[in-house]
Amino acid sequence: MKTRLTSLIFVAAAAFALGTSAVHAQLSKPFLWELSKDPGKDGPKDNKVVTLFGSLHVGKPDFYPVPDAVQKRFDESKVLAVEADVTLPETQQACSKLAVTQEKLESVLSSEDFAALSGYIRAAGIPETVIEGRKLWLVNLVVLGVELGQLGVDFSRGLDVVFLREAKYAKMKVVEVEGGATQCGVLAGANLAETKAAMTRFLAAVRQNRMEKRLIEMLAAYRAGDGPTLNRLVADDFGDTAEGVAARRRIFDDRHAAMADKIEGYFKQPENHFVVIGVGHMFGENNLLEALAKRGIRAKRVE
Repeated sequence: MKTRLTSLIFVAAAAFALGTSAVHAQLSKPFLWELSKDPGKDGPKDNKVVTLFGSLHVGKPDFYPVPDAVQKRFDESKVLAVEADVTLPETQQACSKLAVTQEKLESVLSSEDFAALSGYIRAAGIPETVIEGRKLWLVNLVVLGVELGQLGVDFSRGLDVVFLREAKYAKMKVVEVEGGATQCGVLAGANLAETKAAMTRFLAAVRQNRMEKRLIEMLAAYRAGDGPTLNRLVADDFGDTAEGVAARRRIFDDRHAAMADKIEGYFKQPENHFVVIGVGHMFGENNLLEALAKRGIRAKRVE
């Protein structure tokens, strides 16, 4: 029996933060799908079920324990498949290597944005060594992560990370749908116009105190299993400029065909797979569920 996904390192924090028992999950309608595929030319071994779970890459203590339906599917699986195993040192090394640059931020950003970013870095207590010699796409991730942490969420509580920890503790097989190098490559593939626009949006959101409101909306939609609202919030974050549209296409749409191909391959393997993918990939135009459907894979949401 696998360890129940209470995220043990967060149980005490959850009890303190909620002022109540940590056994009451707040994911009232989890993003959980049962995937099935008609037997193909290989016969009955294709006729199996793969579970797909839509996660958030950040989380809060009250996400845990996960709902029973999610826990049961996880317990019945032999393989955990994640977008990338972010706990591996080589993943972090791949991102760091791709982010090295000789360019100075002051030569990349507008004078207004550079001044605002410098002020934010000082106020947030971010060591200059963290961003020195790093490309703007990584700096964007750093300041976003810091801001989310100040608002009470962080990547260490993300559902995919917690599943990874629990799977490794239970000595469960872990595979990657994409891999760290691929994901870092996607992030590093942003052109300068995209990364500058992203920084401008972030600084404006902080200045106008919109980050907390947007985060509250996103967490509420995730807890309620409200995909359309999550999709709207993601679209709003990217905006409708040419840079925003291109960034969203690169980060979401362009990855779905390869993801779907990899997931399709799990139907030809004997083990049950529990696949964890960011929920932002499940909704909107050209989403992952549509890419799976093109490969004859049906997705039934588990209530």
